[in-house]
Amino acid sequence: MTIEEQIRQLTKEAFVDLVHLRYDKLKEENKLNEETENFLKEVFQEQGILSLPPSNEEMEIDVYEYNDNSGFCAEIRYLWFDDEESPIVLFCQAKADEERTRVTEFYIETLDA
Repeated sequence: MTIEEQIRQLTKEAFVDLVHLRYDKLKEENKLNEETENFLKEVFQEQGILSLPPSNEEMEIDVYEYNDNSGFCAEIRYLWFDDEESPIVLFCQAKADEERTRVTEFYIETLDA
């Protein structure tokens, strides 16, 4: 599995945990901090119930490597609330080992529209 595939998988797993409100699990795994959790909850309260897209094909996860090779950004466009697509994007951050064979750090960064 490539580093990009690993990051996509971690992003998808974290998103599923968010849909199922597993904030404690995400915090235990260091994928979510208190400040980000509070922000996500605030946005989710305004937007409605976060839901999975109707099919996996509709869950687009893009992975970008930073030009300075300091890490990666993963984003899911677009999130679904109350079973409707919204313009909100979930951003995650990841770092890899020197050989770029495994993810050494992964966390949910923020949401944006």
